[in-house]
Amino acid sequence: MNNYPALTPKDLPAPPKWWKAVGVGIIVTGMAMGTGELVMWPNLVIQYGLAILWFALVGITLQYFINQEIARATMATGESFFTSSGRLIRWSPLFWLGSVILLYIWPGWASTLGTILAALFGFGHYLWWAWASLALVLIIVFAGREAYKVLEKSLKIIVPIFVIILFYISYLNLSWPDLVAALKGLFSFGYWPSGIDVNVLLGAIVFAGAGGMLNLCVSLWYRDKGAGMAAFSGKIRNPINGKPEAVGAIGHTFPLTEPNLKNWRGWLSHLRFDQGMIFWFIGLLTITLMSLNAFVVLKPLGITPTGTDLAVILAEIFESQLGFWGGKLYLLMAYLMLFSVMWTIIDALSRVISDIIHTNAQVGPLTKIFAFSRRWSLHHLYYGLILLVVFLQAVLLPFSQPLVFLLLSSVLGGFTMALYTPILLYHNNRRLAKPLRPGIISNLFLFSAFIFYSVFAAISIWEVAEKIF
Repeated sequence: MNNYPALTPKDLPAPPKWWKAVGVGIIVTGMAMGTGELVMWPNLVIQYGLAILWFALVGITLQYFINQEIARATMATGESFFTSSGRLIRWSPLFWLGSVILLYIWPGWASTLGTILAALFGFGHYLWWAWASLALVLIIVFAGREAYKVLEKSLKIIVPIFVIILFYISYLNLSWPDLVAALKGLFSFGYWPSGIDVNVLLGAIVFAGAGGMLNLCVSLWYRDKGAGMAAFSGKIRNPINGKPEAVGAIGHTFPLTEPNLKNWRGWLSHLRFDQGMIFWFIGLLTITLMSLNAFVVLKPLGITPTGTDLAVILAEIFESQLGFWGGKLYLLMAYLMLFSVMWTIIDALSRVISDIIHTNAQVGPLTKIFAFSRRWSLHHLYYGLILLVVFLQAVLLPFSQPLVFLLLSSVLGGFTMALYTPILLYHNNRRLAKPLRPGIISNLFLFSAFIFYSVFAAISIWEVAEKIF
């Protein structure tokens, strides 16, 4: 089945130098530095010890291979995952559209940022600081001319600052035996903590990285960066101060000549470095150090805080141990971490919605549904959605997320991962030419991810059904 026009042939561009090709790994790292690193894994380590860290290693390794395969398809065709899946399953774009809205429209990150800033500065209501953080997203986004470049360049500043602060706090707080114990925990394969909530553990493994549909946004960021055949797809530019260019709804393929295949191997090499050394390595390092700091500081005191309380309580303890600036540094680090998460999620949500609407308004079997947007460019869709998402989150801030939607979004995150991993397996092994397909190791990890997330989804659905019914 092929629900869109055929890909048109062009030669594959040569890859640039590696330092120009990387960048999406930084964005995914910035997006991943949220609930998993700041809340879920520190909380689990405090309760069950450092030996539980091997689950985090498994989770982020699975996501490395998922991200690699998502990017492989985009580099080979110039199309997003949502277009590739629409070629295979007619109505899938509508499912992804509804899922991403239900999962990521809620303003939980802004609320947490408000709490952290109120503690950092010592005055003001958390709502005012939360609204200010949302406004800061708009200021940064609309100040730039090209959406992707603004995001990448900003996170190339935010993520290193966060890592430097984390290293400094770890230097002050941790000893060499602490680091050795954490390293042993990462390789304690087979350890199962007694009494642990299986659903909580599986959820933490899912979010040892981006998790849910956020991994799929890798395809949109590599496309906007112009990786591989995406060099012909066009970029999202600010319609106010930039020069919008045509963005095609359909991608391209390339002849399997030796020069093209040589270029393909170069692009794959850049991809593996970007997702391996940056996303996988830095992500695993931050999970480990954040969890270890929490374990060393809070475990002896018998304190097991949850949610945003963890960041504030840790800051207070660091302040008592390391002085006034120790606490402030921790709060600054937590703010940088969560601001990058909030911004990348707002960007990802706006990109997914605008990509699905723009593509299916132009071509395919869903054009009648999206005909209302045919005259809107992708540029206007994206920047208009950024404004709309920030406005809706600002309006929703004073209200708690409804329990039913919270439960449904938790289930849907694992459920979507169980759905899109087999689609990736099929697409990359059947729709791509043989020299472009993944090897046996990548296929093995992707199949393992499918089995794991399917089990996670089944357990989540069962537990939510018990709570509701």
